Amino acid sequence: MYQFFLDAWAALRLRFYPKTHYRYSPLIIVPVLLTLGLINMANMSQLLGHQAGITVFILALTVLRWGILGMTMQTILGYYSKQPGQWYGYVLVTEALILPMIAMLYWPQALATAGSFWLIWTMVVQVSGFVRISQQNVFKVALAYIIYFLVTSLAGGMLLLVFSTMGWLDINSMAQSFQQILTIPAAETGMR
Repeated sequence: MYQFFLDAWAALRLRFYPKTHYRYSPLIIVPVLLTLGLINMANMSQLLGHQAGITVFILALTVLRWGILGMTMQTILGYYSKQPGQWYGYVLVTEALILPMIAMLYWPQALATAGSFWLIWTMVVQVSGFVRISQQNVFKVALAYIIYFLVTSLAGGMLLLVFSTMGWLDINSMAQSFQQILTIPAAETGMR
């Protein structure tokens, strides 16, 4: 785990290694993905409502996003590169950079600006790493992100459908929670 944090610290400073360097055991991958999923769940609980299946859905969605981003980058950037190795470890390191965002749950107003800058920086770090490590131009990385977004949207929708069909999530309850989130700011500002 210590090497994982050193790799994350190096990435924050825009220091990257070959993608074969970012290999981690399941004893690191599983806790990091679990932590990321729980942070995502805490951030999205107001939006999605409080249902028993939300936690498992968000955890599954986090793992799905990680896998799709690694696979997409490998497919698009690996096609043009002769470098061996997979992108899953690097994606895990850069996704873990959002872990400090847990503080936003406790002090949302005080850390709103700093949190926004932090999220922007983590995105810059991830994109910079893909460009530098793959030695491809930013347009190929952008193409990979577009494909990642489309595939993730489709897979996330299918996952939501599976959870709804199995009775683990109630989409109507989620829609009501989302509607309440939209109406609260309008009521506070007097806008409709």
